[in-house]
Amino acid sequence: MSLKESSFKSNSLIYSLSWISVSILQALILHYQYGLITFHAVADSLVFNFNFALLGLGIWYIARYNDLSKTRILVFVLNHFFSMTFLVIIWLFFSNLILKTLINDPVYLRFLGSSFTWRFVSGLLYYALISLVYYVFMYYANFQKKIKTESELKALVKEAELSSLKNQINPHFLFNSLNSISSLTITNPEKAREMLVKLSELMRYSLKTNHNDKSSLNVELENIEKYIALEKVRFGNKLEYVKEIDDDCFAMLLPNMILQPLFENAIKHGIYESTESVTIKIICRRINDILQVWIENNFDPSGKPMKGEGIGLQNIKKRLTLIYKSPNLLTTEIKSNKFTAKLLIPQN
Repeated sequence: MSLKESSFKSNSLIYSLSWISVSILQALILHYQYGLITFHAVADSLVFNFNFALLGLGIWYIARYNDLSKTRILVFVLNHFFSMTFLVIIWLFFSNLILKTLINDPVYLRFLGSSFTWRFVSGLLYYALISLVYYVFMYYANFQKKIKTESELKALVKEAELSSLKNQINPHFLFNSLNSISSLTITNPEKAREMLVKLSELMRYSLKTNHNDKSSLNVELENIEKYIALEKVRFGNKLEYVKEIDDDCFAMLLPNMILQPLFENAIKHGIYESTESVTIKIICRRINDILQVWIENNFDPSGKPMKGEGIGLQNIKKRLTLIYKSPNLLTTEIKSNKFTAKLLIPQN
């Protein structure tokens, strides 16, 4: 059963039960307050309420095509005034006709004739109440549709932003790696082929993963190590890589390609202007349901700082904020000659 079918059956059941309840209540009032015999009270209540229940279904279409937000107030009022008057007159006419055919009791017929005024007023109230319920239902449905549409739009915007952020990943390492591999083709062709394989694997991983995907820390580290291997072709022993990772961290999830900009940042600002070797260290700990990652690198404080706009760090902050709805999941710190970036990755 589809959602629409289920909703239709549910609304139909509520509508039917409401009219049954009204019919029972009215029959009791006619019997005990107006003194009608049981048969007359039940017949009267059933005929009048059943007929209005049928006519009331048509009010849905009247309400649907008289949207106050799209119709001038005067037109809206006049449409409902004429519709209400016409529907109530039709209701009274046919209900009276049916009851006069069913019941040929002078006492009841006098009661029927004398009840025209309050029945007419009750018909107007029925119409107004049903119209109000329909409008509430329509506005609620429209509100839910609006929420769904806004949610879908936000998801599309989020997807576009994440895609944009991913596409901004600094490509310099690719060009630098290709230059290094090019020089190796003469001095060490075997090493050059090995580096090309690592580069192709790294780029394949970057391209095949969706910006909303998450990978295990273990998978991310495998690709980081490919990246480090490529950079070591250029920097040799000047670049050292150290990791301290608790065993229970490897299976924990984090957004794919979230670590690479941090390593790019460490190499760019740590190695380029340093005369000594630089150690990039990654530390991973699990604290409750949060994966905590520290990436540290030493640098030469006296060296000329590399120019840059910090796009890598900005991208990480934006991605984490979009994915986890928290703006404080990346912090950085500089102490003496050490730069540290700390990531907090919720697992819930």
